[in-house]
Amino acid sequence: MVRKKDSLQQKLLDNQVRYEREEILWMLDYIGHPDYKIRDELIFVTLARAIQEQLFTKEQFDFVAIEALKRQGLLYKKEEVGQATLTRSFTALLLANLLNADAKKNSLYFKRLSSQQRMALFEQGMSYLLYENDRTGYSEEYGWVHAFAHGADLLVEIICHPDFPITRVNEVLQVLEKIFKRVNWRFISDEDWRLARVIYQAVLNDRLSQTRVAAWLTSLDFPLENSTDFLQFSNARSCLLEVYLQLDKEKALSDELREAIQLFSY
Repeated sequence: MVRKKDSLQQKLLDNQVRYEREEILWMLDYIGHPDYKIRDELIFVTLARAIQEQLFTKEQFDFVAIEALKRQGLLYKKEEVGQATLTRSFTALLLANLLNADAKKNSLYFKRLSSQQRMALFEQGMSYLLYENDRTGYSEEYGWVHAFAHGADLLVEIICHPDFPITRVNEVLQVLEKIFKRVNWRFISDEDWRLARVIYQAVLNDRLSQTRVAAWLTSLDFPLENSTDFLQFSNARSCLLEVYLQLDKEKALSDELREAIQLFSY
């Protein structure tokens, strides 16, 4: 382990680096390493950089996709919180990077995923936050865990992927609604803002109309009968405020959606 760690650390300094299959396997094996200096600053940085900067060969990209799907990291000990969450959370980020590269026309890996792989990633990503229960943002023991934020990043790549059926964007809104109605704590590490990206990035990328978002908002119902109801409503409202701010900043907010968000109150 020490030898691979040192080798990968050295390669982070090299712009012409090439990776061995054994190194890739080691990174996938330890994607949820409990030491943030290894997990965040070495393994995930290396995987993300290799995909974004096209340092993997096409065949290595294919290998990572096959391995990631085979390992089903989003389901890893899904009933457990704590260290086990790290594998799920950082697998979500890896899958987001794979989908992002597959969608980019100027990427070496454009459309490298098969239609079956792509669909599997869509389905896995859309279901992930419907069972994740780890509310941890930052942990003194593990560093950033941030499962809901990373799951939101994956949802962004799903809804913005050109091969995600436009007829299914309503399903993503339904996923968001289910998330807000099942989470019984207040987000405190900007997870609600990361979930907002699913909506405003989809709007900015012409994957989701503001009319559809406004209609969805009018259908949302939070009973506000107890404290949990209020926390759930508050998470949703904070998410929508971020949608409002980001679209307004881009001068892209329609009057229809502006009014719908303004009327979303208790």
